[in-house]
Amino acid sequence: MDFSDTGQLAFEQGSFMASLFKADLYLLHVIELTEFVYTVYDPEALVAVDTDEVEKNIRRSLEEQAEKIKTRYGIQPTCIISRGRVVSQICEVVRENNIDVVVMGTHGAKGFEEYFIGSNAHKATSVSPCPIITFQSSSERIGFKNIILPIDNSLHSRQKVDYAIEMAAHYGAFVNILGLIEEEDEEMDKNKFMIKIEAVEKALKKAKIKYSQKIVQGKNLAVETMQYADEVRGDLIIIMTDHESQLTGMFLGAFAKQIINHSRIPVMSIKPIEGNWHFETLDLSAGSTPFE
Repeated sequence: MDFSDTGQLAFEQGSFMASLFKADLYLLHVIELTEFVYTVYDPEALVAVDTDEVEKNIRRSLEEQAEKIKTRYGIQPTCIISRGRVVSQICEVVRENNIDVVVMGTHGAKGFEEYFIGSNAHKATSVSPCPIITFQSSSERIGFKNIILPIDNSLHSRQKVDYAIEMAAHYGAFVNILGLIEEEDEEMDKNKFMIKIEAVEKALKKAKIKYSQKIVQGKNLAVETMQYADEVRGDLIIIMTDHESQLTGMFLGAFAKQIINHSRIPVMSIKPIEGNWHFETLDLSAGSTPFE
């Protein structure tokens, strides 16, 4: 929670999600130490900056938000304040508290920053041990009713299906399967790809989730996905973070980066699980550990 507009939206969505899944909820604010680096060059300012007072004010704000959640949903959130880099602190809190999903706002990234660095949200999705749902300021609807499920020819693409089923089942949502074929992928076996799509349909039918299916071919599959989401008025895109760097966020894969930084609707980013994969509905409620 950074108390921005997108952060507030994430707070509303996360609170509703916690009540829906009957999950524990943690409110995290990270005090970035770089905010106070300038004081090294201005000794007088160093005296003026009282980080303890800053933390006291932040805690008061978090507790006010926690009280709102308790009143509205009957949930008592745990408030956490940490100091350091946003991304590393998020990952640390996730591991220490066995978190199942992170919900956060993003301001996106453009130009030089996007190509070489990326937003905090995108860097977090690249290294987080659990899924992250990110929100832009244009995402105003609470809850999800129309999920976009892109399926491409990558190794881990079908792993997101179980998450789509779990989300759709809890929110009562419709799932839009979007088969993605790269325009220049001449070696791709389209028959095998359609078998993959059929397996996704079979899993959704078994879970009694209503769905549609469409296949598109194009040069930029991220753009194709976002355009399709606009066409069908989707309110959540579920993607994998495969092919992404585990380093600082430089030179990350194009698809996930574009979707997270530019999608006008929420994005759920899932880190691939290595090894064999089977369609089994995952438990996203507190205490489950499907991401380890």
